[in-house]
Amino acid sequence: EKEKKLYAVIEAFAQNNGQLGVSDARYVNALKLFIQGVTPLEYYAHRGFAHVGRQFTGEGARVAAQMQSIDELRHYQTETHAISHYNKYFNGIHHSNHWYDRVWYLSVPKSFFEDACTGGPFEFLTAVSFSFEYVLTNLLFVPFMSGAAHNGDMSTVTFGFSAQSDESRHMTLGIECIKFLLEQDPDNVPIVQRWIDKWFWR
Repeated sequence: EKEKKLYAVIEAFAQNNGQLGVSDARYVNALKLFIQGVTPLEYYAHRGFAHVGRQFTGEGARVAAQMQSIDELRHYQTETHAISHYNKYFNGIHHSNHWYDRVWYLSVPKSFFEDACTGGPFEFLTAVSFSFEYVLTNLLFVPFMSGAAHNGDMSTVTFGFSAQSDESRHMTLGIECIKFLLEQDPDNVPIVQRWIDKWFWR
């Protein structure tokens, strides 16, 4: 049902030449920054959760991580599909993987995810499900989708809010895993606190 709604809006936007209704040409440049920055990170998150899901022995955490991996892959795909219409008319949106290795401002999120993926399964959950999802996702997705709506870009609004509705579930995974770690052993408290300090400020 969610997919049908998403793709119906994207197709309607394309059929009606929605790019002509964008209120400010500068918005397309903001869209390029957003898409080039977020789409590869979704794929990084997908791979990270797939690895984490293989390492957990408990069924609950394993299934939750695998479901989140599927969600992140879906986000990557829907973002790519939503932007494909703009790619027909504007330069600079054509090869996110190529840009990901070359655009200077992506050095920060790249460093974040590369560090998170090599930090072990519990630190990865603290980094991504807790810090990244709580802080960046809420600060990024909701305001950007409001800006997209203001500029008449319903294609981006639709994929953004479709992804955002998943993010609330992802945040729950992060907080529950941290709660579980803290309940297991009092010695875990300083370790988890160190991770939270590190990843929140990163």
